Amino acid sequence: MPSWLPESAEGLTELDGAFGLRPALHTRYRDYVTRLWSPGVLDPVLTELVRLRIAGLHECSVEQAARTRAAVHAGLDEARIARLEFGSGDAAFTPTESACLLFAEQFVLAPESVTDDDRKVLTGFVGEKGLVGLAMACAVYDGFDRFQVVLGTQDTDPDLPYPVLVNPPGLDPDAPAEPPGFDPDNAIAGSPLALQPDLLASFLRMYGTLWWDGVVDHPTKEVARLRNARVTGCRYCRNVRFAQAREDGLGEDLVELIEDGFEESVLEERHKVVIRFTDFFLGDPHGMATDRAADLRDDLLAAFGPDGTVELAAALALFMGFAKIAVTLGSMPADFPTMVIPTPGG
Repeated sequence: MPSWLPESAEGLTELDGAFGLRPALHTRYRDYVTRLWSPGVLDPVLTELVRLRIAGLHECSVEQAARTRAAVHAGLDEARIARLEFGSGDAAFTPTESACLLFAEQFVLAPESVTDDDRKVLTGFVGEKGLVGLAMACAVYDGFDRFQVVLGTQDTDPDLPYPVLVNPPGLDPDAPAEPPGFDPDNAIAGSPLALQPDLLASFLRMYGTLWWDGVVDHPTKEVARLRNARVTGCRYCRNVRFAQAREDGLGEDLVELIEDGFEESVLEERHKVVIRFTDFFLGDPHGMATDRAADLRDDLLAAFGPDGTVELAAALALFMGFAKIAVTLGSMPADFPTMVIPTPGG
């Protein structure tokens, strides 16, 4: 299925499956993905099994076709790769492999279903550092497989039923705040992602590049980030506001409108378009290629152009993936007052 983006899109190139990423962001993306293959992050066999399982869940055939070199390098054979379609419980996989594959399935389909017991089992197999590496791998594979699907840059069936994300309960915005004295900076500094310092540093460079080296304005990306936080259930992401978007005019009165019923609100039309795009990305990326999204495709290209549309898809890949990390690792702080923090990379 060809991409619905214009073929003549200025500044867009197809590089290693990361279609259309601007050069600076593509460089950061490559750095991050390359670091995922370090044995210090996770056993490369586990990394490849998880990558292919997530690709299968998304029916992302570009990822499937690209598997041969990586799979051979990781020591896998075609017989075991073929068993991935039967899921984490298949007898072809060791207990460690099955536990990692189950985590990947939960990460994609229902991140809030990962329990303390699941994390305990995984930690027993791969250690705390390996669990963090697994989550960080799932984030980029889940996010950028969706990136390809939603933009139509891989060969897939647009009518394929897409698994529905299960929204976690307990996201009442009026829930009690954390007691006075709660310091979000300490919560960030104490993040379990610090167990993978090189990978975390690579992500932070990529995230800062996304925010500051692009064509989409900060308020628009902030709208996408906050809509994502609402759907994926990351309480930290939901309660934080980035300073540059606030300075550029996205006040709390507008943030409160990024919810169901937004179509009838006073939000700018371009921000309503972004919310609709976010909802497709999270819940039905295959649907972006169908007739029911024809108006949305036109609206996206009219409002942001091809470069901006690709940038928004990349932003959503990162927003979703790393919000899910917080959910699946159980590392979200309890609710705390809304706060404005410096924009990453600024």
